[in-house]
Amino acid sequence: MKKWICYILLSLPLALAAKPQLFTSGSRIRFQLGAQAGVNTNYFKYRNIDQRDVSAGFQGGIFFRVSRQKVFAQLEMNYLWSQVFLKNGIFTSQVGNNIPFEKLTFRYHTYGIPFIFGGIPVKKALFKMRMYNGIEVDLIAQTRIILEQQNQQEYRLNRKEKRDIMRPAQFSYQLGTGFDIAMFVFDVKYNFGLRSFYKESYRTQTHLFQFTAGVIF
Repeated sequence: MKKWICYILLSLPLALAAKPQLFTSGSRIRFQLGAQAGVNTNYFKYRNIDQRDVSAGFQGGIFFRVSRQKVFAQLEMNYLWSQVFLKNGIFTSQVGNNIPFEKLTFRYHTYGIPFIFGGIPVKKALFKMRMYNGIEVDLIAQTRIILEQQNQQEYRLNRKEKRDIMRPAQFSYQLGTGFDIAMFVFDVKYNFGLRSFYKESYRTQTHLFQFTAGVIF
C-alpha cells in the first residue's frame, strides 16, 4: 500500500506538468483587435443602359477578429469616402428637375459594416494567408452632388432631392483574401451589390474593390 502511495505522489507532478490535449497549440480561441486604411474604387454598371461610371476614394476603420485553428470570423467598422465624375448629360430627378450639365461631381460618405467568415489555408509563425466571404452593410452618412453648367454656375441638390435619387442603405456580398505578416495585415476585397444603389426603374449594380493595409494591436 505504501508503495502505491509513493508512486502516486511521485507521478502527480509529472501529470500536472503535462499539457492537456484541450490546450494543444492552435486550438485556443484567439481574439485580435486591429486598424486598417486604404483606397477603394467603385464600378457602377447600369442595366439596360450602355453607361459605366467609376468612382475612387479612401477608407479607414477598425476590425475585431476571432480565430481558432484555421478558421476565423471578423467584424469591421469602416468609414469610406468616394467621388465620381459624370460629364455632359442631363440631370433628372423625381422632383421635376431637368438640368443639362457639363460636369457632375458626386461625393458620398458611407459607413461600411462587413461581417466575414473564412479560413486560413497557410498558417506559419510569422505568416498567414486568409480567404473569406461575408455580407457588408453600407449606410450613407452624407452626400454632395454638384452640377456644373456651361455658364459656370453650380446647382447643389437639397436633402429631399438626394433622398429621391439614392437609397440610404446598401447590401453587398464580399469576397476577399489577405495576408498577415507578423503584426501587419494586407487585404484585397471585392463587393458585389445586392441592391440597386440609385432609385431608378433599371438596376444600378455596384462593384466595389478595396485595397487596405493595417496593423494588429
